[in-house]
Amino acid sequence: MFILAGVSVELRDNIAILTLNRLEKLNALNRVMWSELKSKLSGYCGSNVLGIILTGSGRAFSSGDDISEMYSLRDLSDALEFFGLIESTIEELALCQKPVVAAVNGLAVGGGAEILFFTDYVIASKDSWFSFPEARIGLIAPILLTVGVSTIGLRFAKKLSLTCERLIASDALRLGLVDEVVDSENLLEVAVERVKILAQNTTRESLIYMKKLLYQQYRRLLSEALNTLIILALSESSKDRMRLFLEKKL
Repeated sequence: MFILAGVSVELRDNIAILTLNRLEKLNALNRVMWSELKSKLSGYCGSNVLGIILTGSGRAFSSGDDISEMYSLRDLSDALEFFGLIESTIEELALCQKPVVAAVNGLAVGGGAEILFFTDYVIASKDSWFSFPEARIGLIAPILLTVGVSTIGLRFAKKLSLTCERLIASDALRLGLVDEVVDSENLLEVAVERVKILAQNTTRESLIYMKKLLYQQYRRLLSEALNTLIILALSESSKDRMRLFLEKKL
């Protein structure tokens, strides 16, 4: 295994295990994390590995986008750069030429839960939980409100956006946000086996075209949703909410 500032990489049975590794921030995704994730996805998606596992370190899969980084966005140019990096990383994930299995080892919140919609199979530990609390700081969950609607339905997508409630693993399984729930000690072992099965069941060409067709349906809507998120992230009301959140008053 080798570790960068925010993403560790382990090769197991010719499968690349990418671990979000920012323990002190519950694996919150800042520019460095997004950039490293994009780089690693780009490298391994085009390599000879069987597939990729995406997981988190410690008690979190990911707590989502780093609010302090969003709060510090100065202007439109700065915001376009930040969210453009997120969009390009999502595209790397969505169009990866290898099977991508998410192994959710703990909390998955906001953007940390939303990226699951672009993986091919989601396994969650029994003690994991999920939430989309963006509305509390004056934002939206762009992937939940686009791709997520097709996955869990309009009513549940709206409910999760408005209530910001937590979903335990069994509820996430029932909704279709995750595909399988296992004991935490078996999480990576099961994920490795699922990657092997997915790799056996598809050819490289069929997987590529399958992902292209699926992603093309959402690309425009996702771009529009991200543009809306940029407007909101720069608004005074959202900045006030983010400040309160960072001061632990919200």
